[in-house]
Amino acid sequence: MQIDLSDEQYRKLAALIFLGEWIVNGGEKEPDDRKELQSAADFFYSLAPQFAVADWIGLCPDCGNVHANQTMEDALLPMMDEYDENTFWDVLAHHMAFRDLSVTSGVSDTDRELPKEMEMRLWRRKEQYDQEFQKHGLNHVRIVLHGGKSGR
Repeated sequence: MQIDLSDEQYRKLAALIFLGEWIVNGGEKEPDDRKELQSAADFFYSLAPQFAVADWIGLCPDCGNVHANQTMEDALLPMMDEYDENTFWDVLAHHMAFRDLSVTSGVSDTDRELPKEMEMRLWRRKEQYDQEFQKHGLNHVRIVLHGGKSGR
């Protein structure tokens, strides 16, 4: 199969691959878990000389492979920051809501599937946290440290 791409289409796909790599490599997975994905990304980047993307992708003198460069990373950093910010608030609201549900209903972290009624309660509680965080950020969040003193 052959796919014809314009320089701009290649650039956009390279951006998606870079962002995907960034998410995959940001976890604490073993390198073997990422090997096939990295191999596919390396192959895609190796096609860069056929496209007008030298400002974003080039040969790495240290390892001899073609990679995204700092210019590409800097261009995509705002998207990565936005993703991190949105993910932080969403995950925090979910964990806070799940914690509340576990306290009131005895649900544990090992419960993968919740009954529909519990899912609805979790969703409603998460929405309350979402609204609180949108309005006040972390200003109303207090953490009680060991010994009973509240963190400020």
